[in-house]
Amino acid sequence: MELKRCSRTFIIILLVGIFVFGLTSCKLPASKGPESANPTSEEFPVPGETQQPPAGGTVNTSATQTAQAYSPVTLPTNVPAQNPTQAQPYPAPTNVPAGPTATAAPVIYITATPGGPPSTYTLAEGEFPFCIARRFDVNQNELLSLNNLTANSLFFAGEVLEIPQTGNPFDGTRTLQDHPTTYGIKEGDTLNTIACYFGSVSPDMIALQNNLKTTDLPPGEVLYIP
Repeated sequence: MELKRCSRTFIIILLVGIFVFGLTSCKLPASKGPESANPTSEEFPVPGETQQPPAGGTVNTSATQTAQAYSPVTLPTNVPAQNPTQAQPYPAPTNVPAGPTATAAPVIYITATPGGPPSTYTLAEGEFPFCIARRFDVNQNELLSLNNLTANSLFFAGEVLEIPQTGNPFDGTRTLQDHPTTYGIKEGDTLNTIACYFGSVSPDMIALQNNLKTTDLPPGEVLYIP
């Protein structure tokens, strides 16, 4: 009888202990929740979950930077749509300076070197005493008198004339045609006849002005008369 009572008491105590132990194992501290992050072998958090730093510690720097690198990028929504196949036209420039205008180089006319007339001159084909007096700006009457000529005397190419050295100028108009100018060569023209046509210019100055290497003058070409 005493043995049965002891067995019953032991069973009751055992059941109470099991019940109490079961209640104790179901309780969790209020400050500690279930761990939601399962660290990998490299201690990186599982994507989509949050890793709580240990008490008194810091979050792994490389893990934080890795998470930032894979953060989604927000694209702008106010960019106007463009057609990628259509080139965008550029406005035409309005301040482009005008290019240089092609113009002929200005002609620099040569002037005779100041000096007295030569002492003699040989007449060329197409020349005459008054032409020579105009060219060297000497008095025509002195030229005729010095060479025993009159206004009606005959003269010829190759005749040598004495040139006055008195310094008295030509009496009358020296320039028969205005110059400097241009002159179109005609059939039969020579530098001597052209010089006499203008009066106060010499053949050598015409040749020098036009850089002539020959006395041949093709008709139709243009000469600059200094």
